[in-house]
Amino acid sequence: MNSRPPPPPPASQSNGRAGTPVGFGSGSSPLTQVQARPLSRASTPGAANGGFAEPQSGGRSPFGGPPPQQNAYPQPPRPQQYPAQQAYPAASLPPQQQQQYPPASLPPQQQQYPSASLPPQQYPAQQAYPQQQPQQMSPPQVGSPPQMGASSRRRLYPEQIASAYAGQQSPQGAAEAPAYPGAPSAAPAFFVPGAGPAPATSPSTLMQGQPMQGQPIQGQPMQGQPMQGQPMYGQGQGQGQVDGLTQQFGQMGMAEFQTVVLNGRPDLAALDETPPAMRLAPGTMCVAASECAPQFQRSTLNAVPRTDKLLKKTRLPLGLLVTPVCADDDVAVAPDIVRCRRCRTYINPFVAFTDGGRRWRCNMCGLSNDVPLTFDYDSATQTQKDRWARADLRNAVVEFVAPLEYMVRPPMPPAYVFLIDVSYASAQLGAPGVVAQTIRDTLDQLPDADGRTRVAIIGVDAQLHFFQMRTGAEPQQLVVGDVDDVVLPAPSDLLVNLSDARSSLDIVLERFGAMFSNNHGVGNALGPAIRAAQQMLGGIGGRIVAIMASPPTTGEGLVEPRAEGRDLGTPRESELLRAQGTWYKNVAADCSRAQIAFDTVFVGQQAMDVATVGGLARYTGGTLLHYPAFMAGRPEAVRFSSEFGQHLAGAAGLEAVLRVRASKGLRMSAYYGHFFLRSLDLLALPSVDPGRCYAVDLEIDETLPPVVYFQTALLHTTALGERRIRVVTQAVPTTDNAHSVFHHADQSAIAALLAKKAVDRALSARLEDAREALQHKTLEILGAFKTLCTQASSGAATQLQAPRALRLLPLLTLATLKHPALRGGNNVRVADRIAAMSLVLTLPPETLLQPLLVPRVYALHELEPNVGLDDGSGSVVMPQLLPLSAEVLAPRGVFLVYSGADAILWVGRDVDPSMIASLVGEPHVQSGVFTFPDLSDNGSPRPGFELNMRTNNLLRALSLLCHGMWAPPMFVCREDGDQQVRLLLAQRLVEDMDTAAPSYSQFLNQMRDKINRGSF
Repeated sequence: MNSRPPPPPPASQSNGRAGTPVGFGSGSSPLTQVQARPLSRASTPGAANGGFAEPQSGGRSPFGGPPPQQNAYPQPPRPQQYPAQQAYPAASLPPQQQQQYPPASLPPQQQQYPSASLPPQQYPAQQAYPQQQPQQMSPPQVGSPPQMGASSRRRLYPEQIASAYAGQQSPQGAAEAPAYPGAPSAAPAFFVPGAGPAPATSPSTLMQGQPMQGQPIQGQPMQGQPMQGQPMYGQGQGQGQVDGLTQQFGQMGMAEFQTVVLNGRPDLAALDETPPAMRLAPGTMCVAASECAPQFQRSTLNAVPRTDKLLKKTRLPLGLLVTPVCADDDVAVAPDIVRCRRCRTYINPFVAFTDGGRRWRCNMCGLSNDVPLTFDYDSATQTQKDRWARADLRNAVVEFVAPLEYMVRPPMPPAYVFLIDVSYASAQLGAPGVVAQTIRDTLDQLPDADGRTRVAIIGVDAQLHFFQMRTGAEPQQLVVGDVDDVVLPAPSDLLVNLSDARSSLDIVLERFGAMFSNNHGVGNALGPAIRAAQQMLGGIGGRIVAIMASPPTTGEGLVEPRAEGRDLGTPRESELLRAQGTWYKNVAADCSRAQIAFDTVFVGQQAMDVATVGGLARYTGGTLLHYPAFMAGRPEAVRFSSEFGQHLAGAAGLEAVLRVRASKGLRMSAYYGHFFLRSLDLLALPSVDPGRCYAVDLEIDETLPPVVYFQTALLHTTALGERRIRVVTQAVPTTDNAHSVFHHADQSAIAALLAKKAVDRALSARLEDAREALQHKTLEILGAFKTLCTQASSGAATQLQAPRALRLLPLLTLATLKHPALRGGNNVRVADRIAAMSLVLTLPPETLLQPLLVPRVYALHELEPNVGLDDGSGSVVMPQLLPLSAEVLAPRGVFLVYSGADAILWVGRDVDPSMIASLVGEPHVQSGVFTFPDLSDNGSPRPGFELNMRTNNLLRALSLLCHGMWAPPMFVCREDGDQQVRLLLAQRLVEDMDTAAPSYSQFLNQMRDKINRGSF
């Protein structure tokens, strides 16, 4: 239909309502004309569609930021509702409002309408309007009252809108903007792709850096440092030389609103992607600073719903995953501590300075605090400091050196008491000798930079074997047979200084294995040994490391044997996951108050009631390790020595407490991990190991501000005896739009949080309840997305859809259900399940999801020429990930399946023997445990063994991705080999069906059917 809008009326007959073609045309219907309406306090048209909102509290957020924006995230396209389509005359705005909207808040894509959005016959430049002389009127003065008449209703074009919002006025005598688009005397109002170059200036660049009149500038540099804002949403989203419509949607950020159909193979490479970006408005930071890295803290939602009602509609979990101490982290140290008087928040990059920089406004509670006199002054050098160079304003993760008021007592030295099982069961495994040798090899790696570390050794069977180690004297063994009322056999020289008594320690550990190799004493007095260790560490705190090969059967703390074979896979299995009594939990609580942590290590396959004894580690922030195949001289013993030594050498924080703060309207409701909850928001952590993760559930109590903040503070003692406070601050924008919530969800954080919650429920309720709750939550999330964000909101859908940000959530849910922590069936022993649950509760998402839940599969026989070699930057080039299905395992190939806890080398039945020889040095290998050889010549490939060198490089790179916490044993699985190894491989291929859970495709079909029926 070739209709054309009527020409505008003459100037003498103008009513001030000139029509302008705006919006997207619908079919062949004429373009809609939008009537301009003045903006008033009672009517804010932009607030309904993510545009400009009426500022509160004088145009500034109560949290010190810029004027609040209703939606910091892009909205789905709504015709005729963009802020650029609403013509707000400058004269109709009060003076204080004409200065408060910098053009950076107007996304540039709303100023440019590509040619694809208008039919060819309706381009503004093609409208044959007669040339008319616009009515000459004097421009309104900024700050003058609104003028009545036609001029107050006159439509403004983008340049005029930008000037009106920025408070600019045209100079006297300047030519006015044309009365209609396309007039020859005016610059083009819209940029039409293909019709010529874009204008040199745009509304987004007219007023960059203009301050708000009458308001202190947030982040105004005081010593010449400029404020560096962040780009608004939609900037830089274009893809280059593309057609106009694609460019416009790219600029609008619609690429992030992608919906994917869940079918076929999952995109496993997405697990290595960074979380969705958080779009913070310019001025959120008082100075350009580094944002919070996800390895320290990450939110499950990078666009938090503004209300609890919206959060419940989306069904998404809101929580935090906090890893305050990361492996090999390098955190900046701030000079002094500045905190809010009311909420005790530490100063951070998101505060606002007011009153000329003499006061700062807390981003958590909004209280205005005085800036200390020493904030800009260096007392050591007697010189003025650059405020904007302070570490606490430049970094979202920072450390403070704690003053004396943060100490209840002086920092205590690191102390270790090793309780080693020397009973007959342990001697049969050769555990005393292996454990003693591992400790001896690790003594040089224990944190002892200041020479204060202390060590004690206690052998445990039905009696307690103490070792008195005097400096310069032969060590003596002291045996205590009365375990009912334990008394230390010597007042001193049992817990000795590592440096001073090193020679005596070496003698004891060297002879320890032979000393108990023929021990026939049965029984295990673990409880009395713990009481003795408490007496040693009662005044200083420290770590008790218990290595057990048999259950406690003597003295207090004994456990009754429980037959688990017939209960596995039945509802009664859940009872086996709970402790028999409260003795160990009470001891853990007492030790937590005394700053004593427990590490529990279980070796061998004897039933040791790991669920009961393992509570020592769970409630004191310790670690639980389990080696069921341990035997001296076997690969499992080598694995134990590597992992146990790595754990002891870690730079753990001591005497720690952790607290999480959040903005007003948010509340912490639950915590998950290894800790003791001292109060409602304070976690007691006698030990904080590197890479230890703590999860927090959050709830919304009231409507949230445009940006919410989370701050985690960890008060701890370093290995050097220095008391420090590590502060992690994170800012997350809020939104009223369900699309933004779904498309900015962090699938890795959500899957990790749901897995931790499921394990916590399995330990307190039933395993079956935990599995059903995990599946139900995933169904709720996808069902809510279908209802709120897809066209098939009601009725049956033929395909299951999900936001691109959550495309791997079903796979991660299925992988969690197949992991030994929650796996169904009767082939998972209770000790193995408890150990797996401990890993799920304590690992951060980066390690938990991949490779532990979702292993990595590589084809070694098809490596690219550069794979397994250095890329020039010190990193190893990794091969392409393969699907976790037996369908990819070709008979002529060799594949590596790496899950962190173990590695499987799958060998096809028709593989070339020369390839096997190049890989392991022999033409044939048998199924079973295998020690992978290193056939290189000091890191250089030997002729014929290049594949071996490249595979070893891959294994080392995979270990570094897990921060070296595992030394996985290697299993060879031949296609026609041992059935047990093939069963182990089948459990790692989570996309295939097994006896415990369906395949990935079946799981998707089940979820689709349940969502269509609404039966979830």
